[in-house]
Amino acid sequence: MADIILDNIYLILLLPLWIFLIIMSARFFAVYVNNKIIYTLTLLSSFFGILLCSVSLLKLTAAIEQSFPFIKIGNFVLDFGLHVDKLSLIIALVLFLVSFLVQMFSIPYMKDEPKQYRFYAYLNMFNFSMAGLLFSPNLFQMYFFWELVGVMSYLLIGFDYKNIVKSEASRRVFLMNRVGDTALLGGIIFASYLMYNYAGNRSFTTLSFEDMNAVTTLISAYTETPVFYLLCILFIIGAAVKSAQFPFYTWLQDAMEAKLPVSALLHSATMVAAGAYLLIRMLPLFTLEGPVLQIIAWLGILTALICSVLASLETHPKKVLAYSTSANFGLMFFAIGILNVKAALIFLIAHAFIKSMLFLSIDENENFINYITFLLGGLSLSGLIFSGVIAKEFLFVSINNTFFSIIYCVTAFLTAFYIMRISLVMVQDKRLVNRINLAKYIPIGLIFLLNIVFYFLIRGKVSYKIAEPFWAALAGWAAVYFLYTKNLLTKFDKTPKLLERFYNNVLAKIYEKFAKAMNFIDVKVFGNYKPLILASKCGVKTAGWIEKNIMNKSVSLTADFTRKLSLWDMKLQSRNVQSYNAYAFILVTVIISLVIIAYKVILSQIS
Repeated sequence: MADIILDNIYLILLLPLWIFLIIMSARFFAVYVNNKIIYTLTLLSSFFGILLCSVSLLKLTAAIEQSFPFIKIGNFVLDFGLHVDKLSLIIALVLFLVSFLVQMFSIPYMKDEPKQYRFYAYLNMFNFSMAGLLFSPNLFQMYFFWELVGVMSYLLIGFDYKNIVKSEASRRVFLMNRVGDTALLGGIIFASYLMYNYAGNRSFTTLSFEDMNAVTTLISAYTETPVFYLLCILFIIGAAVKSAQFPFYTWLQDAMEAKLPVSALLHSATMVAAGAYLLIRMLPLFTLEGPVLQIIAWLGILTALICSVLASLETHPKKVLAYSTSANFGLMFFAIGILNVKAALIFLIAHAFIKSMLFLSIDENENFINYITFLLGGLSLSGLIFSGVIAKEFLFVSINNTFFSIIYCVTAFLTAFYIMRISLVMVQDKRLVNRINLAKYIPIGLIFLLNIVFYFLIRGKVSYKIAEPFWAALAGWAAVYFLYTKNLLTKFDKTPKLLERFYNNVLAKIYEKFAKAMNFIDVKVFGNYKPLILASKCGVKTAGWIEKNIMNKSVSLTADFTRKLSLWDMKLQSRNVQSYNAYAFILVTVIISLVIIAYKVILSQIS
């Protein structure tokens, strides 16, 4: 049985495609298809994906490849097929597990929606695209499915295309991802060109993953250092955009306009995971130069910190979870940058189960069960229970840099802080009294069960200990509970108000006491001595001018600066598509320019 499955491993890729074609063909030829048939076919597709991946993962002893020549131009032959190894099977298994449960949740969630056939067809095509990306034998085929994943995410986010807000949001997501796609395509073509012209090895121009070690060694040997760094940066930008890393994290906020099941699917182990998967596949290239790995590590840890801060300031649950996704994938990038791929994979799997559970728990019709499941998911995401503990602590023990350790603990504190904060918002929501729909809670319960099972599977296979991140997360939960129960956070809700209170309670009182002291000296000491009276009046006028033109304006300018900074950040997420894409292009240009300038400066200093 296992041998039969391994011989027909291509069915993992083809089943979702067949279901997509069946659903769309039936509607195209005006054949009536009952929604129950669509539900059944969709669930069967994901179920067989789970079965095939599970058996293959247990029986696979070495990587297998099934491919055939697709394009042949002279000596250039581009293969199309499957490259199956442990890495691709693990992520594909998580993909189909989450997809199966999200599809179960979608049945009651979408029951009143028109054109459900289109929604389920898109879900199947999305699974096909993501599976094709994972099992691609070379970078050219990966890019094809990389683009297809982007197209299907655009269609799923903009499913309600008659809704202008959602339609524009899907367009902005699509355009922002084109920045990363362009960078990735540039890197692939650049690497293939280097192999063809400089290395002189035309058999490696397809950039097969099976030959990646040999390919990267040749690229490093036959290219100058600046060219090598530029090539690596192109791949890193492609991965960073797909995984919503700084400064490209804004598109994930627009993706929140999607249906709840779509958000759960995109944020778990699918679209955003593609960036981390690309970095792992390209590690043979990145490990040839230490600074490249440092760039990945710094990019990841800074994204984790920045997005954790932004999540702490956000109030909408879906947007908080969007920032959280960027932050957690930042930690995965960081793990890859310090060459702890095992920790990155554990983090990815744990995050997939936890984040899908959190998204499905913030249904529009909330009740107490939603709150309990969200709370359990939040505790796990914070690193306090189940797989979240192992994921965070196992990564922490591999950090040998004090500064990174401090930032890591700060992000752990902030993660617990914003999750606890949103949990308190949910429990105070009036919608908690609504009726319970058990059909929606079966998949949520199964996801939670997967989280527990994964915890017991890896508990004895990795070395970790309860350390600083655990206590930092515990402090984050305690801080929110204390601040909210004491109603202290409302005192610091806005920066201008904080500055106003500081001025009234501190600066104004100091000036008042100073003025009284001057008045006492004027009246009691100098009496009616006119020159001193005149000087005193001048002093009062001067002090008044200082108060009006310096002290008051300084407070106003600070408040205005804070407001304009917030408006500038909002403009990044505006509905102006041209500005949105322009910002992204400028950021990419600036980053590449800074790297080139820094390299030239270092080179001039050495020489």
